[in-house]
Amino acid sequence: MTEFQPPLPPPPPSEPTSVTSTKPTNLWQFLDSMGDDAKVRPEPRLSTALSGLAGLLLTLGWTGLLSGDSGSMSGLYAGAITAFGAALAIRLKANKNADLQAAAIGAGITSLLVFCIGFINDTGMNAGLGLILASVLHVAVWALPGFRGRSIFLGFAALALIFGLSSALGGEVLTNDRCEELYYEGGYGDLPDECYEDNIYSDLPGSVGNYLGQQGVIYLIAGTALVLGVATLDRRGYKAVGTALIPAGMVAILSGALLMAVRMANAGAGVLAAIAGLALCYVGSRGDRRAMTWWGAAMTTIGVAGFFLGAFTPDTSTATAFAIIAAGGILALTPYIIKKAAENKTVSNTMTE
Repeated sequence: MTEFQPPLPPPPPSEPTSVTSTKPTNLWQFLDSMGDDAKVRPEPRLSTALSGLAGLLLTLGWTGLLSGDSGSMSGLYAGAITAFGAALAIRLKANKNADLQAAAIGAGITSLLVFCIGFINDTGMNAGLGLILASVLHVAVWALPGFRGRSIFLGFAALALIFGLSSALGGEVLTNDRCEELYYEGGYGDLPDECYEDNIYSDLPGSVGNYLGQQGVIYLIAGTALVLGVATLDRRGYKAVGTALIPAGMVAILSGALLMAVRMANAGAGVLAAIAGLALCYVGSRGDRRAMTWWGAAMTTIGVAGFFLGAFTPDTSTATAFAIIAAGGILALTPYIIKKAAENKTVSNTMTE
């Protein structure tokens, strides 16, 4: 006979896990909470695109109708707020109609932009500060329910931040026309000292050149930060969020390189443009982004050609042709140089392990 075994007591109930109940504590957890909206770009559809543009036109028409021929700011505010409220209600209620949701996104982004631009103009707020506040508002809309995860809001936030920082930190260029405006507004006593300098009427160098240099540096720093952010997001799998930052990063780097080229007006500007282009090309190729890769390659080409033309200053067509050929040769060797450097780095890391 077998010995009697008393039944084991049931296991104690397991405590509920806190993974889903806890709030995100860092950026990556917050992006994970968005699900596929942060990782996967939606498939392009004709009806969705047209619906979004329809929402844009309807919002512009509605705000224009309420503001009237007199340009009433109260009417513009009322139109923008009611359009945004209607779009938000559609986003929260019509979850199964993709085209209606797309129209709501178009109306939402348009009404938000109209409100921000109208508010900056109406209050006379500093343009840089106003754009920075508009950027914060767009990020909030992107993060909150309703338009949560819609990357277009994040893209416009990045653009507003780029232009806002440039305007706020780059200063104001005091051209002759601007000094005249200040004179008629306040008289001689309120004019800055720069308005009395002889070089106020010259383009470069002088206050205009310094202004362009400051703007170029700000654009390059901000654009580089955004491109590095895109590379980090791509590496972690958040391609949808990274895509939203690409337009602002490309605009900033291209604008910065062009402004610095105007300021420097020599071969150094070509080197700067080539480095910026290589950065775009590298990040684009690593993240399988065709447009970014080709834009970066084109910018690198312009930069290398500009370097040779600026360094040798050819004064004949033959000399110009040789400078362009030299630029093409360097450009052709660049991928092999980068590949060789990567192979040497890999071998070095293997030997140290």
